[in-house]
Amino acid sequence: RGLTMASSIESDEKEYTESVKKVFNRRAEGYDTTDRWSEFHKAHADILISNSSIEAGHTVLDLMCGTGMAARRAAKLCRKVCGLDLSPKMILAARKATHEEGLTTARFEVCDVSSLTVDFLEKKGLPTKFDRILCVSALAYLIDPAGAIRRWAKFLSPGGKLCISGFGEEFDIRSHCINLAAEVCNIPQKYPNEATGDTHKCAMLLEQAGLCVSRVVWEEQLQLPESYTAKHLNSTFDKILKHPITMRWAGSLSDPEVAKLRSAFQKISEKKETEGKGKIMNNRKAVFFVGEAIATAASTEEGEKKHGEAAGSGYKVKKGHTVDGFARVSSGSTFESLASYSRAVVVGKQVHVSGTTGYDYSRMIIDPSAVVQAEQCFVNIAEALSIAGSHIDRVFRIRVHLASIGSNKNISI
Repeated sequence: RGLTMASSIESDEKEYTESVKKVFNRRAEGYDTTDRWSEFHKAHADILISNSSIEAGHTVLDLMCGTGMAARRAAKLCRKVCGLDLSPKMILAARKATHEEGLTTARFEVCDVSSLTVDFLEKKGLPTKFDRILCVSALAYLIDPAGAIRRWAKFLSPGGKLCISGFGEEFDIRSHCINLAAEVCNIPQKYPNEATGDTHKCAMLLEQAGLCVSRVVWEEQLQLPESYTAKHLNSTFDKILKHPITMRWAGSLSDPEVAKLRSAFQKISEKKETEGKGKIMNNRKAVFFVGEAIATAASTEEGEKKHGEAAGSGYKVKKGHTVDGFARVSSGSTFESLASYSRAVVVGKQVHVSGTTGYDYSRMIIDPSAVVQAEQCFVNIAEALSIAGSHIDRVFRIRVHLASIGSNKNISI
């Protein structure tokens, strides 16, 4: 039964991949010009490039590149660009546009980047390490965004950056409304932009891939091309339901379930129209986030020895920024960037851990119990110390702040 289930999942994934390929093969012609999203995507590419700090000597990889909007912009700034996309027609369009622009440093190949391998790159005669890896407004199409990002991070050179753009959960009002309707109907579903729904989620995607979070920027000026009335929005229901991303959870619904979903969708759109005084606007924010594969002295055996002599400790810092025995370790918490502090700081032989709360990052919750929070604090501290090359058994001083002094007895046990 296990083999049958695995085969079924694999078959579903292949079917989904093929449906996405068909969508973008169909949109390839005119994607840069007549497509209603064209100006939006150009602006998206411009902003991501401006956040990528691409330099003349860099090698850049553009994943899910489409017609190469970002890749072509990058090709004007650096020595070599490679663009990969699932859609053969998108790749043909990218090659044509590159030729027309007279760009000689960009190359495009067909590839399912969710399973990108070193073998594929080597067979195509492409680099296997890159200074910048880009992914523009395409993450929602991946079945496992976190897994893909972990895979992509392995192709970064030391000090390289993974630069991604995505959307908040409510960005496309049509898909947002149909997901809300599914919740009302108790239909299991998945928001297309769930992985990038807020600042913390974006940061965690990078941290889980072993990258240091360089920046997470929300852009409020990027808007979808149109607003809707409830009547107009309701007329798009069937089209939304057939979109590959929605079909991942809606494809198996029965006719009665679809009818129930349609009714809930109509009520939600009418409510939003009333709230918007006659208009349902697409005005949700887009997000741009950058993770860095920090180049530390511990990256090589020779460097590790040099780093150990300089720091006097032999720390192997996996996340953070290391200079002459000083290192910062980041957990990806949004409060670290807001308040300008680090989860841990390595100075010589000492590791200072600060600002640790009882937040459970594996489940994205904080338990109401002070005792459970205290236990989780030590889990988080232990992880930070491990990243810094130390261990919780070596802790010699700790300071605890309580919201209520009445919790002291239970926590102290």
